[in-house]
Amino acid sequence: MAEVIAHQELEKYFIRYSELDSRQSSFHPFDTRLPRYQRTRYSVVGRPKEGTTDGKYHDDGAGFSVVYLKIEAGKGVGMHAHASSEVFIPMSGKWRVQIEGGMESVAFPWDVLSVPPNLMHGLENISNETAFIMAINSGNTGAPIRFSPDLIEELRSKGEVVTDLELPGESLSKSKSNS
Repeated sequence: MAEVIAHQELEKYFIRYSELDSRQSSFHPFDTRLPRYQRTRYSVVGRPKEGTTDGKYHDDGAGFSVVYLKIEAGKGVGMHAHASSEVFIPMSGKWRVQIEGGMESVAFPWDVLSVPPNLMHGLENISNETAFIMAINSGNTGAPIRFSPDLIEELRSKGEVVTDLELPGESLSKSKSNS
């Protein structure tokens, strides 16, 4: 028989939008070192090492993670791939979706984009205002990130020390300022 949860207990399972700032992620992927890819990340489900939890349930055993990305107009997410699928759901704004090979399309709020494993993809907020997009990955710590060779080369040309694979929450990188 299912356990009955008191109202006070139930509240710990909610991540209220009004409490979102307490979920701001401490993880900053390699691409965020370039101004056009700067964004704010919020660890919503999973990824307990990336942000504060304020006593909220984080569901370490969910088998997936949910991250909200808050991205200013004209900025986005650099071309990257994961060994597993990644799902994006725009919550506001208008988004250019770029896929390796020069393919692109536009996504609007509540569209669902399911990117197959190992397919390079990137996003850009083409709205005139800051917008949110949700990203869902397998694993409680997020899927390892493989950025495009062009992006890695650009970062290295600016003096950044980056590896070919980044593990969310356990950054393998060292920037000039962190060395």
